[in-house]
Amino acid sequence: MTALVLLTSCSKDEEKVVPPAKRTVIAYMAAENSLSGFTQSDINEMIAGVKSISKYDNMMVFVDRANPSEKPCIIRLQNNDKQPTDTVKKYEHDFYTSDPEKMKEVIQWVMTNYPADDYGLILWGHGNGWVIMNDSVTSQRAIAVDNGNNKASDQGLWMNIPSLRVALKSLPHPFKFIFADCCNMQNVETTYELKDVTEYYIASPAGIPGSGAPYKKVIPDLFNYDDVQMYQKTCDDYYDIIDEEGGHLPLSVIRTDRLPQLAQATKLILNNIYQSGTNINTDKLIYYYAYSMKKKEEHVMYDMNDFLLRHADEQDYKNWLKAFNEAVVYKKMSERWQVMGTLYFDFEVTEERFGGVSMFIPLKRYQETLLKYNELIPKMAWYHAVGWSELGW
Repeated sequence: MTALVLLTSCSKDEEKVVPPAKRTVIAYMAAENSLSGFTQSDINEMIAGVKSISKYDNMMVFVDRANPSEKPCIIRLQNNDKQPTDTVKKYEHDFYTSDPEKMKEVIQWVMTNYPADDYGLILWGHGNGWVIMNDSVTSQRAIAVDNGNNKASDQGLWMNIPSLRVALKSLPHPFKFIFADCCNMQNVETTYELKDVTEYYIASPAGIPGSGAPYKKVIPDLFNYDDVQMYQKTCDDYYDIIDEEGGHLPLSVIRTDRLPQLAQATKLILNNIYQSGTNINTDKLIYYYAYSMKKKEEHVMYDMNDFLLRHADEQDYKNWLKAFNEAVVYKKMSERWQVMGTLYFDFEVTEERFGGVSMFIPLKRYQETLLKYNELIPKMAWYHAVGWSELGW
């Protein structure tokens, strides 16, 4: 982490349009929760990072912290030692950052006032993949929890992924990339939901460190205009962070225009697996998320590639793998990572098994879990695209 201790002040509201840039990147920091204490250190790292980008480009940060004396605001980060942060928009009232309409309003304001040839979005905060409820602002997890009381608590309202899609789809411009610096966000259900709003989707299927990405390095990476270098360097620099017990963060990048072909290939291979009566065995499969209920640990987010490698016919798997590799254009493998705050070692990770993307597998045991995952999954477009209902789920 950089040692900068510059405090951002949300006191200025500047309504002016700057000349078009080549790229505007927007960090949406939903921090009215237990992550509030990490905001300033990450903003300081971003300030250090903008020293390596063009002065004609825009690094914008929306931030809502657990601070009752501070309202949400938008700041512009600049390579200016005297004024590295410029508060360009101050909101008069607090609001839920998990409200998709407010997210749309924030991002649209930035796109209007800081136009560019293309745009990037950093989703900063808590995450829990595709898990949703009916409401667009829900008490169940997805992303961007906001407790609504300016407290460092995660007992609040969340935004579900279909609502995120609707908010981003209604913006005047799609994104070059979305970088989800949130836990468990690289799952095929989430990415498929966002396939029409971004060209590349960068995330980890696992739990990320509380301090998040090393933004001093990552910010210059995200302003690299060679697409391949942009996402590879972002993943490489994030991956280089080593956990205190020696683990790295697994990461992957999905090219979203290849997802329809991956859905078709997955539908075919799933049909062949289930129609052949193959016994579904998840024991020792690579997984990324677990929770404990009544002293029993429940695994949920299994590695997509590992599941199909184990259960499919060899030729079917080879055919599917081609579509998978065309969609998952980059990945960084680790042999262990955080699952609910603990580094896990009860499965073997190999290059052959690791895909870097999780997929939900409907199982009978989920009928007895706290959240009825089999009932939630039909709300995701991926469920229908790959024909889970046709397989009896």
